[in-house]
Amino acid sequence: MKRIKTLLAVCLLSLFSFTTAFGQDLETATGLYNSGATALGESNYAVALDSFTKALKMLEALTPEDRGEDGAALVKEAKAIIPQIHLRFGKELASKGDIDNSMIQLKKAIETAKANGVAEVGEEANELIPQLIMAKATNDLNAGKLPESIAGFKKVIELQPANSSAYLYTGLAEQKLNNEPAAIAAFEKAIELGDTENAPKRISVIYLNKSVTATKTKNWAEVFSNAKKANEYNESPNGHKLIGLSGVQLKKYDEAIDALEAYLAADPNAKDKNSTLYNLAVAFEAKNNTAKACGYYKQLLTDPNYKQIAEYKVKTQLKCN
Repeated sequence: MKRIKTLLAVCLLSLFSFTTAFGQDLETATGLYNSGATALGESNYAVALDSFTKALKMLEALTPEDRGEDGAALVKEAKAIIPQIHLRFGKELASKGDIDNSMIQLKKAIETAKANGVAEVGEEANELIPQLIMAKATNDLNAGKLPESIAGFKKVIELQPANSSAYLYTGLAEQKLNNEPAAIAAFEKAIELGDTENAPKRISVIYLNKSVTATKTKNWAEVFSNAKKANEYNESPNGHKLIGLSGVQLKKYDEAIDALEAYLAADPNAKDKNSTLYNLAVAFEAKNNTAKACGYYKQLLTDPNYKQIAEYKVKTQLKCN
């Protein structure tokens, strides 16, 4: 009889110990939860995450009976708040320029949001990730890390195929690497996706540079064709001037006249105004339009560089009125 009583006492003691342990676990989890709430209020996201995560782990280890209604409520709240903290933490890091660690927090926000059934948090984090990749790639571009920036922009394009800015900046990086075909292809895609302002200008600059380079070897056909392409993407005074100068040399007088007149209309006080007037006079003379040719030659009678030829044309050859 004494042995039975001893065994019964042991069993009762064990049951009391388990009950006490479960009670302590719930109390500890509640304390951790409250610590997390305090840390969150202080924007101490690292401590808040640690506390809420530990609390959730302890609470989920309890049976529903031991957890009770209060414990169940804490589990629900912890599951909802943890993804939000990762999201807020990620935003804060991003605002401080810590893109890499911000990305880590946003990915954890997506992971925990999916696990805990908080869809809206995961959606917001998914929207922010391409923006952060774009920001990092842009920083790399500005820092001269061109291959890294191109890789970053490609990641953005994988996530957002219709992101015209990612194509535009890819083109800028390729252009800095002197990879003109790749740059033009990227700019063309940006145009296709709706960038009708910046990308056309960038392509125009590429062709203008080609045209200017061709002037050094007096390859007038190259000067003309590249300047024409430049103006197809974005008309500019320099484009008009190059078309006009090369057009005169190539005897494409109609196009030369249109371009040179457009150049002067855009910049009436251009530094090379008189040389432009001379080329216009030459073009009109070649087309046998004496009246127009005379008008331009007369404007050069006081210019020391063109005075002699202008006087000859006006007084002797064309006999201008």
